[in-house]
Amino acid sequence: MSNIVMCTATGEQHGLIQNLPNSVPYDDFKRMDPKHAEDAKKKLKDDKKTVKARYINRRGINERLEKPYCAGPGEPIQIWKFIPEYTYDVPKGLVEEVNASRIPKREGLQSVGGKDVNGGAPLSRDEQEIVHEFVPLSF
Repeated sequence: MSNIVMCTATGEQHGLIQNLPNSVPYDDFKRMDPKHAEDAKKKLKDDKKTVKARYINRRGINERLEKPYCAGPGEPIQIWKFIPEYTYDVPKGLVEEVNASRIPKREGLQSVGGKDVNGGAPLSRDEQEIVHEFVPLSF
């Protein structure tokens, strides 16, 4: 994974902007059941793989996503900042985490931030809105 900080023409940093040490040591999943420990090791290895993906924000191109990510015990805590329509080399686990996130919209809701929802009529049931998404370019 590249440690080169990306910058826009105006000087805004994005991509991997900071690596912090993790005080939780890697213990080889000793306290887990051996069967589950093997699965956890495979998941950790898979989550650390670097993939190329394009970041999309469904609310528009002006919103950013700043997110911390840690693959597991002993791994560094990474601070990421994403700008819509840019392509990034990111850990696969981060892509899965962002793509699984949803923002709830509650039943009876009429507006969000002053903007009408559903033409000003209240929602008839709870909904989940996808705001942040990574589209894979290579896996």
